[in-house]
Amino acid sequence: MKHRLNQRNEKGQSLVELALIIVFVLIILAGVVDLGRMMYEYLTMRDAAQEGAGYAAIYPNYCDETVNRVMQNLPDENYAVLVSINGIGCKSAATSDEVSLVNGCAGKEVIVALDHDFTVTMPLISVFTGPTVPMHVEIKDNIVRPKCDSSP
Repeated sequence: MKHRLNQRNEKGQSLVELALIIVFVLIILAGVVDLGRMMYEYLTMRDAAQEGAGYAAIYPNYCDETVNRVMQNLPDENYAVLVSINGIGCKSAATSDEVSLVNGCAGKEVIVALDHDFTVTMPLISVFTGPTVPMHVEIKDNIVRPKCDSSP
């Protein structure tokens, strides 16, 4: 008789446990979804920067085309693109910088950098990370042409 009395008192226990576990599982699932989206965004940025660096390595004097090449591989225009040759910023229509291109010849380094604020969509995750997470990608490559002048 005593055994049946305990079963009656614990009737809703499994339902309460299930409700608590479901909340934690959904929070973990939300985090996995946002991390997956963030990884996809990072890989997209890296591939676009690599495309731009490869283009700038062959055509270092065409900054606008390099920036356009990067932007064509991105889903929207909410990215900051910076192209620099041998440590000096490249003049382009996208950045409105007036720094002229110097030393754009073989053996010099080209850097394509991308910055973007990733928007966190899951509300419980944004409590810990904030509404956005800054992302930065930088790809370095060596210019392959034209040959450098050997004259001083």
